[in-house]
Amino acid sequence: MSTDAHFEDGTLTMTRVYDAPQQTVFNAWVQTQKVEQWWGCEQTTNVKSEIECNVGGKFNHVMTIEGAGEFPMHARFVEFDPPHRLAYEVPGNEHMPQTMLVTVEFRAIGNQTEVKLVHNKLPDTLSDIVKGGWTAALRKLGELLQRETAGSNLD
Repeated sequence: MSTDAHFEDGTLTMTRVYDAPQQTVFNAWVQTQKVEQWWGCEQTTNVKSEIECNVGGKFNHVMTIEGAGEFPMHARFVEFDPPHRLAYEVPGNEHMPQTMLVTVEFRAIGNQTEVKLVHNKLPDTLSDIVKGGWTAALRKLGELLQRETAGSNLD
């Protein structure tokens, strides 16, 4: 499956449909052991996550990127509505001066789930890098969900 992406006026919108139930896809976003398997760009070799599943809770990740080192992302949930929606804010830093808001919606379509990710206040200069990172991460999420589904069919 492919990821549809659109960037305009500081907002990156990405949509992808997964062959997995809504709750399963939502869980893959909030369960540390699952997030650590798919989070990050193509060159990410390791992820350590700290997730507190509630409004105000941590949504932190440290990615190790091959040849580039460690890149932390510290965020806090501002919305948490399982299995429909989550949103988190990423405070500004030296690379991204504004606080960014990332909202993820999960919509059941039969036995599939549509994920719509909206990344707001993204500087134009970083849009291609962030789009590439999300594209890789969402693809890896699909691979994780496919492995889980295949494993559950063996029972």
